[in-house]
Amino acid sequence: MESPKRRYIKGFDGLRALAVIGVILFHLMPTKFVGGWFGVPLFFVISGYLITDQLIQEFDRNHKIAIFKFYKRRLKRLYPALVAMMLIVTAVILLFDHQLVYNLRPTVETNLLYVFNFWAIGHGPSYFQQFGGASPFTHLWSLSIEGQFYFIWPLVVWAILRLGLKRINIASVLILLSLISAILMAVLYDPTATNRVYYGTDTRLFAILLGTALAFVWPSIKLSNHVSSKVQRYLNIAGFCSFLLWGLGTLWLNGQHPATYYGLMYLLTIASTVLVAVTAHPASWHAKILDNKLLNYLGKRSYSIYLYQLPVFVFYEKFIPHYQPNVLNILIEIALVLLLSELSYRYVENLFRNGENLRQVGHWLVQSRNRFFLILTPALIFLFFIGHGLASQNAGQPQPQTELQKKLLKNKLAVKKSNQIAQKSAKHSSKQSSNKNMSAADKKVIATYDLNAAQYMSFKNMSFTAIGDSVMLDSAPYLQDINPKIVVDAKVGRQAYEAPNLVKKMARNDELAPNILVGLGTNGEIRRQDLDRMMKTFGTKRQVYWINNLVQSKPWQKDNNDMLAKANNDYKNLHIIDWYRLAKKHLDWFADDGVHQGPLGTRNYVRLIVEKTGDVNKIK
Repeated sequence: MESPKRRYIKGFDGLRALAVIGVILFHLMPTKFVGGWFGVPLFFVISGYLITDQLIQEFDRNHKIAIFKFYKRRLKRLYPALVAMMLIVTAVILLFDHQLVYNLRPTVETNLLYVFNFWAIGHGPSYFQQFGGASPFTHLWSLSIEGQFYFIWPLVVWAILRLGLKRINIASVLILLSLISAILMAVLYDPTATNRVYYGTDTRLFAILLGTALAFVWPSIKLSNHVSSKVQRYLNIAGFCSFLLWGLGTLWLNGQHPATYYGLMYLLTIASTVLVAVTAHPASWHAKILDNKLLNYLGKRSYSIYLYQLPVFVFYEKFIPHYQPNVLNILIEIALVLLLSELSYRYVENLFRNGENLRQVGHWLVQSRNRFFLILTPALIFLFFIGHGLASQNAGQPQPQTELQKKLLKNKLAVKKSNQIAQKSAKHSSKQSSNKNMSAADKKVIATYDLNAAQYMSFKNMSFTAIGDSVMLDSAPYLQDINPKIVVDAKVGRQAYEAPNLVKKMARNDELAPNILVGLGTNGEIRRQDLDRMMKTFGTKRQVYWINNLVQSKPWQKDNNDMLAKANNDYKNLHIIDWYRLAKKHLDWFADDGVHQGPLGTRNYVRLIVEKTGDVNKIK
């Protein structure tokens, strides 16, 4: 008796489309679609289900699994598009962005071996730290986990099916293993360094394992369109509820919140597994909705879309002067992604998937209508090997520091020394200056920064604790030159969510001055709950001065500033220093990154701080 033919599940193209749309929205608008990254676990569940379902069907038909044929199919499906993307991105880096050459060799090699996620744990930036030095390869961590799964899983399936175990029991063990993976994520979670749990194969495997478990109890070949109305109703309810939960996760599952790693990601991945199960069933209303032309189009190209979306966003934002995440720029970026992914789908994915061997690919290239690709391919390969060669020359050497990095390092050392003086001054000095006894140095500072004398003397007499990120560090020495009683705790890359615990520690050690200066939000969202926690620790007697953001190319700028404006109405001792309003008219004040100030920007930044604090605390 002939075995039934494997069914193509069209609704899965729709799910893939939704997953990749979520990822794109997260990369473009991370404060609006906080959980868009949750599209990746959905990809994992789909892969786990489909691959396992195919392997089980093959074993049931033939009592064996052609493992090397499986490897060949997977490589033809995935490797050419990955290699083509890396050739193109390497060429762009070599021609236009030499700074990224220093990370190129390990990035390329680990991606080609599907172990990039392991390298990223120790060397890559946090997936959620979007600002500064963004890599066009960061998103490839998930492909490495899938590649590892494709290599090992056929052997595992073959072994367990040979044992003749009940499939419900196999599924139960897989669910238990997924739970262990989720528990491991919770145990290893470190809020200050999420790379280990976010990129780790062991801590992200639960999504794939849930998909594999589903395949053992929900084989696609046994799912029939002919079911009772009662079963269909249950399917539709399950589909609606699971889709709703997945959608809520895409909107609100914050990758920087501890609850995400303490079980919430796992629970929502279970909902994604239910969504996959319902979509796989041909009788479900949900499967029919997802099977439409637009989603099918995007879903079929989802692999290439995923490959090219981050490189396009990184390079576009880097090369467009004074980039702003407005509607026009976002539409252009999406159009570029769709164009590149269409070319990749037509001329790379389909060509290698349908071609039997490299000879056929070569024959296709020499056809007259394809001569452009015949010229382009060796050019890209040539640039790739030049880039790899340059990266090899610099292997083991530290990446050269930019002028900004050198300046920030110098400032860090200067601030450390000034902090020691400030702490001694706060303990032993109660003397206050007035307008009448200004020194020549005071008059020079007033002239340099074009300050009002009363505001300047008021600021100089205040004791401050300053907490911030690299923008604060950039200006800290100038603030401490004006007022030696400022103690600064500023760190490159600091996220706002780190500050509440830092402030608590300072309070326990009696390190908080009567006046607080805060400069956070350069690197990501400032959550209202974090601000509230900080204000609670500061108390009502301290005056808090919070500098709002001008981060020209980042979508969280407006959200941060709007939130600060609202919070200003809720706390009488919170004062917003409106740097955005002043600086947005003077983009020439900034360095090339559009965030850190140049000399003129620093002068005006410091002047604004002195004016605002001086107005609130004038000597009466």
